[in-house]
Amino acid sequence: MFIFRRNKVAVIRYSGAITSQSVLPYINIFKKIEKIKSIKGIIFIIDSPGGSAIHSELLYFAIKRLQEKGKKLYGYLEVSASGGYMIACALERLYAPSSAIIGSIGVISMKPVLKDILEKLGIGYEVIKKGKHKDMWLFTRKYSDEERASIDELQEDIYTRFIEIVSGGRKIPPEDILKLATGELFSSKKSLANKLIDEISDFDKALEDLCKEVNVLPSRTVYMSIKKPFFQRMIGSSILNAIEDIYYRAIY
Repeated sequence: MFIFRRNKVAVIRYSGAITSQSVLPYINIFKKIEKIKSIKGIIFIIDSPGGSAIHSELLYFAIKRLQEKGKKLYGYLEVSASGGYMIACALERLYAPSSAIIGSIGVISMKPVLKDILEKLGIGYEVIKKGKHKDMWLFTRKYSDEERASIDELQEDIYTRFIEIVSGGRKIPPEDILKLATGELFSSKKSLANKLIDEISDFDKALEDLCKEVNVLPSRTVYMSIKKPFFQRMIGSSILNAIEDIYYRAIY
């Protein structure tokens, strides 16, 4: 086997909730890696409980574009739940330690309803709107039955897309994925049995396998870090995700 000694594999870690602020730096670095011919493969470590449905899929597409450029991408899953697992399904081979938490295939949306609390505090509010349901996401009232039906339809579309991505990525029939798409979290052992991952191993084994796949020496591994935006570093990704959810509503 001939090995080009100048070639490399990269290790990139994603940690925290999935938001617009957290995803954008990864999309940018993947675009840069597209042009770096010496990087032949990437191990993408995922440590995420999920987050925005929109930005989970954007990162999924960014990984797919890298693959179209001939890069090999493997995943090492520590916590890969909800949108974090949807992103993982873009990767070609999935590894996890025995203590990993994986799955939570489902969709949820929520809002606080503070109407009674505000009234008890003597705080009034006014809503001026154009459009029957324009204020349906405000915390000043509950959803109507018609609005709940509308949200259910929206969630069904996102849920179907999630199942489609998992089915395609893991090469499992949609009807089998549907049985697992209950929102539950699975252990590594159960994930392996259900083909949600390919192997339970330590990180070094995953790295060695990728290096063999792309004919790169393990010593030629580079670790690429992402600097989180200042606001996210200050308040924490989980809090930021909760704030963004008020706007984006549908989350994986």
